[in-house]
Amino acid sequence: MSILEQFRLTDQVAVVTGAGSGIGNAIAVALAEAGAHVACVDSLADRAEESAHRLTAAGHTALAIQADITDEAAMARVVATAEEQLGPLAICFANAGVAERRSNLVDASLAEWQHVLDVDLTGAFLTVREAAKVMIPRQRGKIVVTASAVGFVASFHHGLSRAYGSAKGGVINLIRSVAVELAPHNIQVNGFAPGYTRTRIGGGRYLAETPETAAFVAAVQDRCPAGRLAEPEDYAGVAVFLASQASNFMVGHTVVVDGGWLIV
Repeated sequence: MSILEQFRLTDQVAVVTGAGSGIGNAIAVALAEAGAHVACVDSLADRAEESAHRLTAAGHTALAIQADITDEAAMARVVATAEEQLGPLAICFANAGVAERRSNLVDASLAEWQHVLDVDLTGAFLTVREAAKVMIPRQRGKIVVTASAVGFVASFHHGLSRAYGSAKGGVINLIRSVAVELAPHNIQVNGFAPGYTRTRIGGGRYLAETPETAAFVAAVQDRCPAGRLAEPEDYAGVAVFLASQASNFMVGHTVVVDGGWLIV
């Protein structure tokens, strides 16, 4: 098989959570362009439908599924629906995530802390678990979890990404733990860690739409060796690699794609 053939995902079925916007949407597009049939999962039905419509309009096969990834029954339904309408699940991206608002520790809300952990860590666990249930009997599969550079280090702004960073640190070890368990079943579990990215997560603070967020983005860009924030499409290549045969001997790693943030 040629090297380019190893990256093709022709007729493979993929589930992508958080596919309605941002990084999840970029992943869904990349997988579809590589030949996969994609189930676009989002908590908001209209966003899931919009993403799936874009793919089908471009000639790809796609399906929209609305689901709360923190709900066990909902995630079981996601996998069942994807398999019923698209075929056997081969690729699963546990990508959906949220971030908290900036606050001092003493003013931090327990409800917000719990919500971030529920979505970013527990939601990832449920997504991975439901995918594994159908992949194990077939003895093959690719599971990819979106972590974050702030899962390795603290945020450089006080009061920012406290819950998010804690959840993503847990995600990184979840990837390792599950990878060890599933590797004997020919299921490769890996992840990637984005850097600061121009999406609406955390209330849109990375879009520089206000003087305060513009100053924050400028500070991030000044610190980042690449000199800019990432665009969601910057992760398309690593997503296809981790979903493809090209990564068949890669187990339990989290690939950092952060413009050099962690090396300085």
